[in-house]
Amino acid sequence: MRLTLAKRVVVTVVGVICLTVLSSMVALLSSWHIGRSLHVTVSNNVSSVRAAEELEIALLEQRGFVSSYLLDDGNGQWLEGIEEKKQRFLEWLDEARRSSHTDDEDRILSDLWEVYQQYDTARDKVVELYDCGEAAAAERLLLGKVNDLFSDAYDLCERFINANHQYVAKTEDRVRSQIRQVTWAVATCVLLTVGLGAALLWLFFSGVFFPIRAMVADARRLVGDVDGDEKSNSLPTDELRAVGIYLKNLMSDVADARTTLEHSRQELRDAEKLASVGRLAAGVAHEIRSPLTSMKMWLFSLQKEVGGDPARDRKFEIVAEEVRRLEDIVRDFLEFSRPRELNARVLPIAAVLDRTLELVGARMVGRKIALVREDAADLPPVLADAEQLRQVLINLLNNAVEAAGERGRIRVAATAESAADGRRMVVVRVSDDGPGMSNEVRPRIFEPFFTTRDDGTGLGLCIAAQIMARHEGRLVLESSAGAGTTFAIHIPAAPEEPA
Repeated sequence: MRLTLAKRVVVTVVGVICLTVLSSMVALLSSWHIGRSLHVTVSNNVSSVRAAEELEIALLEQRGFVSSYLLDDGNGQWLEGIEEKKQRFLEWLDEARRSSHTDDEDRILSDLWEVYQQYDTARDKVVELYDCGEAAAAERLLLGKVNDLFSDAYDLCERFINANHQYVAKTEDRVRSQIRQVTWAVATCVLLTVGLGAALLWLFFSGVFFPIRAMVADARRLVGDVDGDEKSNSLPTDELRAVGIYLKNLMSDVADARTTLEHSRQELRDAEKLASVGRLAAGVAHEIRSPLTSMKMWLFSLQKEVGGDPARDRKFEIVAEEVRRLEDIVRDFLEFSRPRELNARVLPIAAVLDRTLELVGARMVGRKIALVREDAADLPPVLADAEQLRQVLINLLNNAVEAAGERGRIRVAATAESAADGRRMVVVRVSDDGPGMSNEVRPRIFEPFFTTRDDGTGLGLCIAAQIMARHEGRLVLESSAGAGTTFAIHIPAAPEEPA
């Protein structure tokens, strides 16, 4: 089973941690063990070596007392120090036995005790012979057996000291061997840790760093920074920050794409739903249009023949007004079902606004509505069908007049902006200070046949949105909360001519 990158990294990190902990524990335990061994070795061997040396010194200190006693004509003062030196020798002999390490040392001490007893007995015999007047026999015994026994005791002391030195040397060799073993163990753990660290580093570079750099390179190519000049790059040189910015931009693009897709789906559903309604409306409107034309002509003829009475003329005007309203409805149906082709030309947006406001100005004056006009400086020309664009503006302005009411206020502002895809756009905003729209009305304002007016067809904003879509622009309701409503028309700017 192939492990994923995350599992491989986790296994490697756990291995590095385990080896580090293991090597640390081995080093700590070995240091403790070696320290303990050194402490025991030093404490035991030092006391043992000191006891061996002091034992030898105590033996050497006893030599010469009996000889001096004989040479000084039996002066008893020489014999007084023998007991003290003898007692000191016995004490160090007991200490040597307590600090003995091996059976060989025990045997040496046992032999030393036997030889020392013989030496002490022979020494007492020399004193006894001298006191009995046998000076020559005492001298022979002293120079013979006593000296031989002292030499044997001294040799045993030397052997005991050498045995201690050998034991210390063996202990040192054992400690050195333990240190070598610990060193090899720690060195092996360190090498394995370094190997796993190198593997972890390789996993990081091959599984994380290099893919991130590839993603950053793709992001730079996506945003157009392919010249390699870091000063001009829009992305930072830090790969992780660059990926973060790239992912944020990607999420923003995905959100925009999702919104656009949902909007397109809604438009497709509306288009499918209204296709049959449009065909039916076109047929009905075509069938109604001819009788309306005839009715209009006969009404004009009848008014000429029987006119003259003010009451009757008023009735003729009411009927004529209703016929014209029916013609407007039929025209809206026909325009909704069979949109006109665009005759797009390069136009100054200010001229289009001037002509539109001139057409709607009479209604504003009649209702005493204040008009505020705001055009940004250096507005680019637009690529649009002048007549259809005026139709959209007239529809928005008429709606604003109805919403503003008597002595209201309407604001028309034109600015140059950039779309999300980077295109230059001219945005015309039409705002009123009316009561605004309710939350139930706002989502449905672009639906066909939806209207809040008793005499409306519900096709004005729908047709306006279709016209702007054919211009590759859009009609947007920007705000309608509380008081006032603002519609924005996004019109593509004309392409710049090459210098």
